[in-house]
Amino acid sequence: MMKVAVRGVLACVILAAAACASAPPAAPGAPKYPDLPVPEIPASLRVTQAVRDQHAEAWRRLQAGDARGASRAYTEILRASSSFYPAEAGLGAVELAGRDYKSAAIRFRAALGGNNAYVPAWRGLVDAEAGAGNDTEAMAALERLLALDGSRESDRTRLELLRLRDVQRLIDAGIRARQAGRLDEADGLLTRALAQSPSSTAVLRELTQVEVAAGQFDEAEVHARRAVEIDATDAGALAALASVFEAQGRLREAAAQLALAATIDPAAWREKAEAARARAAEAAVPPEMKAIATATSVTRGQLAALIDARFTALLRPVPNRVPDVATDARGYWAADAIINVTRAGVMDVYANHTFQPAGIVRRTDLAAAVAKLAALATESKPAQFATWQNARPAFADVAPANLFYRSAALAVSAGAMSVTADRFEPTRAATGAEVLAALGRIEQLAGRLPADSQLAGR
Repeated sequence: MMKVAVRGVLACVILAAAACASAPPAAPGAPKYPDLPVPEIPASLRVTQAVRDQHAEAWRRLQAGDARGASRAYTEILRASSSFYPAEAGLGAVELAGRDYKSAAIRFRAALGGNNAYVPAWRGLVDAEAGAGNDTEAMAALERLLALDGSRESDRTRLELLRLRDVQRLIDAGIRARQAGRLDEADGLLTRALAQSPSSTAVLRELTQVEVAAGQFDEAEVHARRAVEIDATDAGALAALASVFEAQGRLREAAAQLALAATIDPAAWREKAEAARARAAEAAVPPEMKAIATATSVTRGQLAALIDARFTALLRPVPNRVPDVATDARGYWAADAIINVTRAGVMDVYANHTFQPAGIVRRTDLAAAVAKLAALATESKPAQFATWQNARPAFADVAPANLFYRSAALAVSAGAMSVTADRFEPTRAATGAEVLAALGRIEQLAGRLPADSQLAGR
């Protein structure tokens, strides 16, 4: 959409710039081609009055719509005086009128061969090259034109728009080359684009992707950081920097950049940010956590780490609660997670100020944590939580008066835990599969998983 808009604006500027040319000699009625560059005769060029009259007559014919007559008249002048370069420019104008841009460019260059400082020929050459789609040549001609005559702001605007269009062309070509695996070609195209537009975050982002694909991580980081410095609100630039970090295995840094991108453009980056956070959290846990799905038991430290990794957004410290200090958590691999879950009230520190991270999680322990997580996950749906809270399922091995009954009943009613033959088995060790299924259900309640997810497999 942006490229279409640029082309439209550029076309308007091209016409407007051409319309600013000096008024041509009067022609009967309205001029047919008022936009064309007027091939004026410089005061320093010594010619006879007869030649001047022939030249003026040729221009009048063109503006009257007689392009063939104008072409013959200019050609006759050149037969008599081959060095009369304004006539070459006049023929260039005739070709422009017929939209033969290639022939027009040849004529204007011939005129410049006679006088390299002849402004009408440079102006006509800009129109011819731009009309032919030769943006690079048109920009070079415009730069020379502005050096000779910088009086028109429209010429500067036109140059900027041509540069913008050329940069976009280079970006598009660079993307196609990268997608086709031609990384050297892509790098060359985008480097040219960057030379034309050093402050373009779009170019810097694409160049970063090419360098990541090529394994040039140092260069990629430099370009991605420059894009962020230029525009800290460019979510794509933050994501590009994240891609550099992720390619190097710096997953926490990648997740942090994507989290920033998600605050700027949630629709585009929220899911990716969540996925990156989950990858970072998974990579941070010890190897023994990888096999938790098949484990016959789970430790309290492992459960704290899983909860912290999956529910960072839910784990807000409880207001006005003085956090208990777990004296045995210092130096433990999941010490930060233990702090987070205990401050949020999801898991508790024992009365003797120990957390006992190596202790085995019983089903009652899991039910207590699940009940608290369910409350956090359904804060916006209090009626739903109240239904589970008021449920009174019958357990053959846990009486309603039991201290653990309420959390066990809520966990089962919410669909996070199950029973076997009406038995809750409160003291049995929770298996890894049971823990993952329970936490998966909480993720579903929090809106992060579809209702038919395979919870036990997460």
